[in-house]
Amino acid sequence: MFSFRTTPLLEQEDLTLRRGRIAVLDDETAWHPQYGEYLGYTLARYRNVARLKSLEDSATIAAADAVVIEHQCTGNRFDPFLKPLRAFFLEQNRSQKPVSVYIVDRYNPSGRCVEGGHYDGLPHKHGLTLGELANMYYSEMNATFPLHIISAAANDAARELMPWSIPQPCGFASLFSSAFMSGAYLWHGTNVSCGEGTTRPYELFGAPFMARLERGRDYVWENALTWNDVDSPVFDRGVYMRWCRFTPQAGFYASQECHGFQMIPNPGETGYNALLHTLRLIRFVRETCPEFAFNDRMDTLAGSETVMTYLRGEADYDTLRNHLKAEEQKWLRKAKKYLLYDEPLYRIK
Repeated sequence: MFSFRTTPLLEQEDLTLRRGRIAVLDDETAWHPQYGEYLGYTLARYRNVARLKSLEDSATIAAADAVVIEHQCTGNRFDPFLKPLRAFFLEQNRSQKPVSVYIVDRYNPSGRCVEGGHYDGLPHKHGLTLGELANMYYSEMNATFPLHIISAAANDAARELMPWSIPQPCGFASLFSSAFMSGAYLWHGTNVSCGEGTTRPYELFGAPFMARLERGRDYVWENALTWNDVDSPVFDRGVYMRWCRFTPQAGFYASQECHGFQMIPNPGETGYNALLHTLRLIRFVRETCPEFAFNDRMDTLAGSETVMTYLRGEADYDTLRNHLKAEEQKWLRKAKKYLLYDEPLYRIK
């Protein structure tokens, strides 16, 4: 049984919520301005509530009548919550005594734009909310356990807070994270830092060995005067490329000075495709820095042999772009039937 509900969770009349045992999975993004606290604490004031640390907490879930989930999805297939959510749905669908599942939906901070191919079930930037993804998982497995999506429009936190107001554990730190993460996450498949351990993850990228690029045009190209000239190998109309240095305080290259770039969105351009730009940047660094290397994560993150063929310099940019265009169109057709809100998905043409 599936339902999409347009009134807040605390106003639902279901007996499982009113009188049952509730297991709540929320995180720091589930803070509600109306109550000044997190969803789990609000429910615990007058309901029989247990807090979940993860969806793998099977003992607590088995003792519950309902599971309430509130998570701010990043809008990218790299979100670490999505695989556990799908596994939890599969488990409930096989269970002889499934619980009722309530998802307090949030708007997608990365918007309705789609980027990348349809690999392992999702493109790099999928455009859906968590509730819509749950609808897709539920439908694809022909599930029958009770699933109820609380509309983001009924959620005071979704209405009154920007979706990136509270940083997430996965490094989704700001508005600009939503602009870049779908592409910049691929640096995890290389020996270049994506800015983790700084206050600007996914906006920055660099490595100690990229110091050789600091001279810019004298080393890399002939016709451009700056990194932001049209003839520059890192140029994209959607961003400004600022050469910089940064020192991560944790993670890859912790306490080491990295040379690289900060990507700054150009407010006058709305057609930026973070994935395509990052793929060009990765190929550029690979071709100009002998120390550059892929690691064993790169194939999975790229998601396609066509993408890897481009990164290895064995295919041209038009081949890559046409491949991703076809995959994006395929995803748009598939995802349309799972939408719960009026705003359509789209791709950058």
